[in-house]
This record gives sequence, C-alpha cells and structure tokens, in this order.
Amino acid sequence: MFTATELIANIRNYALPSIYPTQSIWPKHRRSAVMIILFIGNYGELRVLLTKRSRGLRAFSGHVSLPGGKADNFIESPIEIARRESFEEIGLNYDDDLNIQGLELEHLNLLPCYLSRTFLSVRPVVCFLKNINQIDGKISNMKFILNPGETSSIFSIPLLDLITQINSSNHEYIKMTNATHKWGLIPWPIQHYFYPTINKHEVSWLEEVVDLSSDEEIQDNDIKGLLKKNGGIKDVWGLTARILYDLALVSIKGSTKGTFTIGNENLIYGLTEFGGQMLENKRSDWESGMIVDNINHDFSQILPRYIFNKVAKEVKLPNQTSIIAE
Repeated sequence: MFTATELIANIRNYALPSIYPTQSIWPKHRRSAVMIILFIGNYGELRVLLTKRSRGLRAFSGHVSLPGGKADNFIESPIEIARRESFEEIGLNYDDDLNIQGLELEHLNLLPCYLSRTFLSVRPVVCFLKNINQIDGKISNMKFILNPGETSSIFSIPLLDLITQINSSNHEYIKMTNATHKWGLIPWPIQHYFYPTINKHEVSWLEEVVDLSSDEEIQDNDIKGLLKKNGGIKDVWGLTARILYDLALVSIKGSTKGTFTIGNENLIYGLTEFGGQMLENKRSDWESGMIVDNINHDFSQILPRYIFNKVAKEVKLPNQTSIIAE
C-alpha cells in the first residue's frame, strides 16, 4: 500500500508541534531520549530496530525497548542522548565510522515527548539507517556489539505491523492483544504484539547477533503455548509499542493536525506547571505513589480538570481507518 520511500517522506515532513516551552515538557532533571532506527528490510518494507533489556537492569528489565536513556547533563540534546545510548547499548557507531562502512544514519525528525511510568519525559528521535551505495538504501552487512549489562538481544519488526486495522492481512507478529489499564484514574490502552524469536523475515545481519536473552515470563496460558511452539517470543508492548503505533500513523498520514494527538505533552505540561512534579531528580511522594499504582494517588489530584479531561481523550488509540479516509 505504501512504499518505504513514501513512509520516510511523510515522517521527514511531519511538523513537530511547538506549543509549550521546552523546560515545561522536557524538564531538565527528567530528560531522556530513545532512538527509532528505521531501515529497509528484505522485501523493501520499512523496519524498526528493537532491543531487549538485560534482566540485571533495575528499571524495565527484560522488556523490549528502543535504544535510549537519560540525559547525562542539562545541555545534551535529544539526538546526542539517543546517539550516545545507542553506541553504549548496541554498538551503533558514530557518523565517521559508519561512513567508512558505506552507511549513513539520517536524522529524519523528532516526535513529541511521552511520559514514562517512572516519570521521565521521553523524546523519540527518528533516524533512517541506510547504505549510501544503494539507491534503495538497503543494507547488506552491519555489525552490532551488544553491551550485555544493558542489552540481551536485538531484532526488528515492520513499522506498519503496529497499525493492524490498516495492515491486517500482512504482519509478522503471531498474536496481538488489546486491553486497558487504569493508571491515575485514566484508562490507558495497552497493546501487546508477540513475535517469534526465530523470524524467517528477519534480515541476515541481525540474525548473526547472538541472542543472550532468556524466555519471557508469561502468565497467560495461550501465550505460554505460543512461546513453546515458536521456541521463544518477543513481546512488544507498553510505551515502546505506543510510540511506534503513533509513528506508523505519522508515516502514512504525514500530518496529525486536526486528526489525532501523539505524545503526552499536555499531560507533562500539566504535571510541571500546575502539579509541581518532575522538577527534581528525586521522585516526589505523589510520583512514588503513582509508580506503584497506589489507589490514593491519581492525576485528578494535581491537574486542572480541563487538562485531565483532555489527557483522558488523547491517550485513547486513534481510529486508524477514519484517519486514512480523511
């Protein structure tokens, strides 16, 4: 339906909203960034690089994620954070070394900030990794060196897998589930995309990277059956899935103006400017309660009603079919 060239052009042309001051939506003590690395797959499809976090990490251990992390200081830009973390986690070289290999990491765009469950403001940086010697940019050889203290495996999925209403008959996941979880009195949609660890569609240069990850800790019997049948699964869910879901919609639409809102900048603005949260490195008592889902803590306690209502509407998944029709 869409070529990789069209998808990349739409991402490149996306106009990042500029409504609030940076310090209100990307507060200096809670700054983080993730890198969305796109590349061309075996069949000309646009794919995204994902990692699985090491079990030894304190936060989100064993989760599928995008390369990234917190700012080291107050002057690092989102791109600098994402590049540094990608080098540390998966050994993605900087520009000069990439160019020697005939590769280029093109910065396409930024996405609005998202709120993590640990009250970090996460800025996604979207890049396209390409072979500068090929017209289509397809990569035939690439070496990654995983940092076992942070990353246990690396793999990829098609970007458009995330928007199943549009791409329902052509996906690589073996199961997808939808649910909601009420956090802070707001129902948040939770999507899980389960991928086989051994994926016949994977590019060869990622298959060569040794998978150090252990099996998912699954409670659901149906998912346990999929794990056993497929020799392991990778569960793409949570904030990572939502960021990629939104990017997939941007890639087919180009503009989100007047159709749907991505990111959580209205929420983060409300938290910093009205709630007095996310202003220090240490979590406040309210934030600590929210992190552990304490029923005595919720967003309505610190957000003005109009922001609370706006956020409750924004976090719902946009209707993919109606967006395409517009």
